[in-house]
Amino acid sequence: MKIRYKPVLPAVFLCLVFSLSTFAQFDSPVNPFAGEGLVILHNGDTLHGRVNWRMKYVENNPTEIKFIPDEGSPVIYSASDVSEVVVFPVDFESSAEMPEEHYLSMPSMKKGSPVFFNCMINGKIAVYQNRSSTVMTNEVSEVTSEFDGIEFRYSKKEGLTVGPVFKVSYNVLESKTRYSSYFVSKNGVRPIKVEKENYENVFSEFFGDCPAIEQEIAKNPDLRKFKNFLILVEVYNHLCLD
Repeated sequence: MKIRYKPVLPAVFLCLVFSLSTFAQFDSPVNPFAGEGLVILHNGDTLHGRVNWRMKYVENNPTEIKFIPDEGSPVIYSASDVSEVVVFPVDFESSAEMPEEHYLSMPSMKKGSPVFFNCMINGKIAVYQNRSSTVMTNEVSEVTSEFDGIEFRYSKKEGLTVGPVFKVSYNVLESKTRYSSYFVSKNGVRPIKVEKENYENVFSEFFGDCPAIEQEIAKNPDLRKFKNFLILVEVYNHLCLD
């Protein structure tokens, strides 16, 4: 009796392709086919089109994009060529639009080479993603889910509101609080790494010049904890403008 062997190469090939594509998604800063977006040149000109990441990195930050303008031929831009890239990503599974992402061209932390940093919060205090930080999935549930401040409110239902104008949804802000460290800049100075271990040492440097923050912390002491760092940054940026 002859034993017939079923060809397994196609199946192995498909599994390999799937594995590589899955790995690439987690390894990339965003989906490599990022979506519609803007490129802002150093002279202030704004170009409209589609942004694709080139998968080139320095210190784990992207350094190049392929930009397909609404009119004209594709162009490769490096982080030294432009000042900012704005991406309007889409969740391809649900087709739902996601919050826009802002990538600023800045020197890398060690080598000083131009790279794109994901600016998670911009303002007097700017917070940039540290792509080498760990994701604190086990601490997400510990993030305070509700604050009733003096000049702000924060809850799962209403998100974060500061004063009469500023508002950001709970899901958007909560998705940014999962990281174990960030790069943080105040008044445009070179960013420093902020994490739980050094947070107490740098706390006054970032928040100590604003009496309104002292009052908010006096009412809600949990605001001072690292797990609520990004909430406090947003509150600071909208209450402490002087």
